[in-house]
Amino acid sequence: MLKKSISESHVDSIHKKMWDEAVAEYGDKFSVPREVSQKISDYTRALHVLYVWNRDAGKGNPVRQLISYGIPESIITEVAPVYCGVSFDEETSVAEEVRVEKRADKWDAFLKWSTQHHFEQFTTEQLAEQSGFSYQTTLKYLQESPTFRKIKKGLWEVRDAKADREAGI
Repeated sequence: MLKKSISESHVDSIHKKMWDEAVAEYGDKFSVPREVSQKISDYTRALHVLYVWNRDAGKGNPVRQLISYGIPESIITEVAPVYCGVSFDEETSVAEEVRVEKRADKWDAFLKWSTQHHFEQFTTEQLAEQSGFSYQTTLKYLQESPTFRKIKKGLWEVRDAKADREAGI
């Protein structure tokens, strides 16, 4: 979710304010340099992308969403701290903020989570949500993994595979 809410009227008011400032500085809208008008356009587009992202449940990383729409990095570094609560410094670039999570990393995180829930029972849906993979992918993994034991259809128990091996189970 966004740190600061965005509505269509907010996007419109920011756009109008930026143009009013540019016109006041350069005399009229036809005298505004192309770079300034492009910056206003990109800023407005970034706000609109965040508005739509938030309206549609705001899943994933908002900075990644901005990058996917081709918003320039200079605009992302202006918008993200204000609306997303993400700050950038000289050491943290936009690219580092949106590191792509690899499949293996997601499975490792899921297994690490499972070590904290030994002998607890979960439905396949709960485990699919926790893993971050689709229902079918998670189900196939559960069926092949020694970490999970099927209790009944749709219900799984997290096992301690190492302790089971030592006990001969």
